[in-house]
Amino acid sequence: MEGIFIGRQPILDRTGNLYAYELLHRRGGEEHASGDDGDRMSSDMLLNAAFQVGIRKLNATCPVFINVTRNVLLNGGLDSLPSERMGLEVLETVSVDEELVKRLRLLRSRGFKIALDDFVYSPERAPLIDHADIVKLDVLALDDASLQQHVALLRGRHVKLLAEKVETPAMHKRVLALGFDLFQGYFFARPEVFKSQAIRPNNLVLIRLLARIHDPDITPEELSEIIRGDVSMSVTVLRWANSPFYGLRHAVESVERAVVVLGLYTIRNWVSLLALARMGGAATELHTTILVRARTCELLAAATRMSNASSYFTVGLLSALDIILQVNMSQALDYIPLGPDQKAALLNRSGRLGEALSCVLALESGDESAAKFAALDIAEISGYYFSAVDWVNQLGSKSTRTAPSSGKRTVARKRGLRPALRRS
Repeated sequence: MEGIFIGRQPILDRTGNLYAYELLHRRGGEEHASGDDGDRMSSDMLLNAAFQVGIRKLNATCPVFINVTRNVLLNGGLDSLPSERMGLEVLETVSVDEELVKRLRLLRSRGFKIALDDFVYSPERAPLIDHADIVKLDVLALDDASLQQHVALLRGRHVKLLAEKVETPAMHKRVLALGFDLFQGYFFARPEVFKSQAIRPNNLVLIRLLARIHDPDITPEELSEIIRGDVSMSVTVLRWANSPFYGLRHAVESVERAVVVLGLYTIRNWVSLLALARMGGAATELHTTILVRARTCELLAAATRMSNASSYFTVGLLSALDIILQVNMSQALDYIPLGPDQKAALLNRSGRLGEALSCVLALESGDESAAKFAALDIAEISGYYFSAVDWVNQLGSKSTRTAPSSGKRTVARKRGLRPALRRS
């Protein structure tokens, strides 16, 4: 998979839970796909997703959607690919005729989900609606009147309406009010810097917990005491410790033993994740995004033999704290006793810690040229990203879901990192 990115941008439902992913592709310095390039990129994505990486590894429970050109849609090669949980996004550039409509009908009957990307209504494209499961509307490209008109035209057509390129809370509120079923965009997948606001009182307790957990002088006994004071946290930590992921020979029956067996660093970071998940203030998908981000930072550090890989994990874990608390990062970090290097990385992306975080954020936004760390090449960096995704898939799906998160289910898969071919 040298030189190829496969990223995942989450598609969420009205309750903030994961519905699907869109897989996004970028190779080399190419910024746009057209003609034969588009055909090749669609084919590569389908083959890499289905066979090189595997649909189950990319996401074991929900559909994944891949952009496809007309030539790829009409090619018989699609018939040999697994249709289970695989969706095809018909690009807005695809020309429509009876041959294409028949092909979509057949593919859908074989189990593929069909989405119409960047859909703009016209008599020519109208026949596609009857053979689609999802219609995606670009909320940045359509003005208010056009967006309302499209919603009115598509309601009652037995399709789910997806608002893409949702970038702000105001946009999200607007499309929710219009009745959209699904949502996708930077508001969910990429951290935004919110204006400074007062931190909610219930979050102050959790902030103090985070501060105590990250106190460099905390002892294993003190950490155990903090965990034991919360029933849900205690249960979750014990589940982690007894997870097949760690492969321990004997059952771990106490929090104190879990701290000893897994180590202060591991328990500290997992308990931090639980605290972040409880704070809310952002889509639940973000909680998994930051976990994969943290793991990728850690793997980059380990691969280059940095002496403090745990600090890299912490920087990745706290990199969306401003979004979760809905304050600026400087204010958020006032409450947590991090080292100067960690704070500099989170505020200014400076130092080696900042370089690792910038590298992972570049992966998320699809900027291959900026995805650099030490002497690692892009294939190695991409490999560590996928390793982080796999790590979360194996461990997080069972453990993180047990954490309360303001009444919402915390999704425990990596969803949200999206090296991208184009802005979505």
